[in-house]
Amino acid sequence: MISRLKGLVVEIDGDLVILDVHGVGYSVTCTASLLAMLAIDVEACITTHTDVKEDAIRIFGFESKSERRVFQLLTKVSGMGPRSAVDVLSNVPARDLLRAIGVGDVQALMKIKGVGKKKAERIVVELKDLVVSLGGECRHDSASLESEASFAASNDDSHIDAIVTLEVLGFSRRDAEAAVGRAMASFPNINTAGEVVREALKFV
Repeated sequence: MISRLKGLVVEIDGDLVILDVHGVGYSVTCTASLLAMLAIDVEACITTHTDVKEDAIRIFGFESKSERRVFQLLTKVSGMGPRSAVDVLSNVPARDLLRAIGVGDVQALMKIKGVGKKKAERIVVELKDLVVSLGGECRHDSASLESEASFAASNDDSHIDAIVTLEVLGFSRRDAEAAVGRAMASFPNINTAGEVVREALKFV
């Protein structure tokens, strides 16, 4: 699995970039946000995902690990291949996409180029619970453990998990804490991490 490539950009053709890595040219299909950061004859370090099929190996490039994480979530949707997932991410910021999924905003998803009503509904149905449950999966990652220490003393596990979830999804620590704080102030009776994340996504 190729998860990162560092080399010289030698060609850009649409969303396809050729990256020369020690004399080997890698073809990388990139999101629009990554393409905006690249230039020919300039070295780049690209976060990648390798899609392996029986008849082909394709590499997809992203501006950050969090954008790649959202891409990987999208490819879990029935009928959503990696090419379609890149197209979606190229038409809407990952943050806005996560917010729409987390709060179940089908209308917002339908505004994305290439996403009709059925696909928008499928994205919400298949990803909403997964988006809001990421904190439990990642709570004990080393980075998460370090970042939660100062917050743990005055908050319960559901609040901490909600913050970790938002961090895993690509939001900054400051934005995550602020969003969780606003969610708890607005909805004091919510107590599970999933509920907290779902409401906090409205404030990020």
